[in-house]
Amino acid sequence: MISEAEMTDLFGAVLSRHRVDTRARWRNAVWALVVAVPSGWLGLWALVAADDGRPGGGRAIGLVIGLSLGALYVAVTQAWRAVRGGSGEYFEVRERGIVHGSRRGAVGWEWSRIVSVTIPGTPRIHGLARRLGNDYRCRLALDGGARLYIDGHAAGAFGLGRAVLEHSPRARRLQGDEWQDRAGGWFLAGAAAFLLAGVSMVAYLASHADTTRTVTDPNGMLREETVQGVGDGVIMAVGLSLPVCAIGAITCIVLYVRYRRYRPR
Repeated sequence: MISEAEMTDLFGAVLSRHRVDTRARWRNAVWALVVAVPSGWLGLWALVAADDGRPGGGRAIGLVIGLSLGALYVAVTQAWRAVRGGSGEYFEVRERGIVHGSRRGAVGWEWSRIVSVTIPGTPRIHGLARRLGNDYRCRLALDGGARLYIDGHAAGAFGLGRAVLEHSPRARRLQGDEWQDRAGGWFLAGAAAFLLAGVSMVAYLASHADTTRTVTDPNGMLREETVQGVGDGVIMAVGLSLPVCAIGAITCIVLYVRYRRYRPR
């Protein structure tokens, strides 16, 4: 582990120090698990116990399971960041470079080693983003392939990002959405594919609706018999798939509109 004296010799005096709130990450992970576990059990129980075959019930189960998976993703990512950084994680802006301290020790890079700085042009400012530390995101690409991530859980994250930009004028400035310049109309194609899939599933259910027919029982009496068009498993699968198609189509349309609005003229 590099001592403070060696760090000063390599990168100069400390200009600012930014501690990372690891406790907030652990709190987020706990609260996300509180949401994920009950909703996950509820969704799985409903999935196994459902026998009415109604599409609306399948969509409700899909939403509950989706909520559980989203909360589980938040819990895993927040816990992983907390474990990776450790309780004493920090960033230091020094005269000749930036230093990142974590449970693995302190590592520093000279300003000239920063290849690119990626800061999204449209920050997320709602309450959930602030709680998760996503209200500010900055990714540093370093020569040699290393990556350094800064988020809103770092104290003074905005000032830290500005300091990085000021000290590394030769680094490329990116916003993280440059890939959209290459996507263009593929967003509309994706939205059309999701819509087509959803419409096809609805049309399939409509064309295979339950029907009735008149049959003769062993006693020679006529009675009406219901013929099930599709099985409960198919109805459940469609109920789970329709929300996915809807979310996918909406996401593609939003990305296309955003691309058209913010692309360079």
